[in-house]
Amino acid sequence: MSGSGASVLPEGLQSTTGYSTMFDISAQAEALLGSDAVAHVWTQNPNGSPQVSVVWVIARGDEILFGTDAASQKAKNLRQDSRIVLSIEDTERSERGFQRHLVVRGRAEIEAGPDPALMDQLAMKYLGLERHPLALRDSPTSVVVRVKIDRISGVGPWVDD
Repeated sequence: MSGSGASVLPEGLQSTTGYSTMFDISAQAEALLGSDAVAHVWTQNPNGSPQVSVVWVIARGDEILFGTDAASQKAKNLRQDSRIVLSIEDTERSERGFQRHLVVRGRAEIEAGPDPALMDQLAMKYLGLERHPLALRDSPTSVVVRVKIDRISGVGPWVDD
């Protein structure tokens, strides 16, 4: 994720000003994002090393959202450098035998929380529970991370071969 060179935008991605983009998530990508597959989130530590953690995600419109604590390393990293990568592994393999996976590159915006409705949606999606079981649901130190998608890649029907 180093450098800031221009990238070629895939079909369906319309560039706007700054780092924001409008991106219509394909039905296939939305289906994977709507499954109970967790996302591996990559942020960059201050020393340049990667920080990776697992999060529950939900797609809303052209964004991907997740919750975390404001004091978490990923939140600290994103306040310093908004670049983010999410990787979600599918349960299926491609026709060539490769594990299907969705990679999302984007920019994160951090909103002060808590957002109990979002946390409850995530708990229903991942655990089948109506109420999120962790303190993060109502914690005054929780935040919502909104990922503005710059690019989607990986192996699967969400990319062109």
